[in-house]
Amino acid sequence: MNIKYFFQRIKNIFNPQKELQDEVVVKFLRVLENVRSEEMSCSEMYAHLDEFVEREVKSKDAKKIMPLIQEHIDMCPECGDEYEALLDVLKHTEE
Repeated sequence: MNIKYFFQRIKNIFNPQKELQDEVVVKFLRVLENVRSEEMSCSEMYAHLDEFVEREVKSKDAKKIMPLIQEHIDMCPECGDEYEALLDVLKHTEE
């Protein structure tokens, strides 16, 4: 299966229209490459950690909504420790 055909099938599910142009597919692939090629820094992760932990405590969907934060926490021991500490504080606050 080629990529263009795959994207066209997905697009048709939500909004049936004419065939995707090659340039649209190429632009989309570039966006995907940039998302995964950039690693999140610890400072970027800290900027979103409180939101991530609040979502984790309240609705348990944080890992789905913010997968890059979870990935960073899993790979960085220092940030993982910060996450665990903040999670403990919020859990005890809610009780």
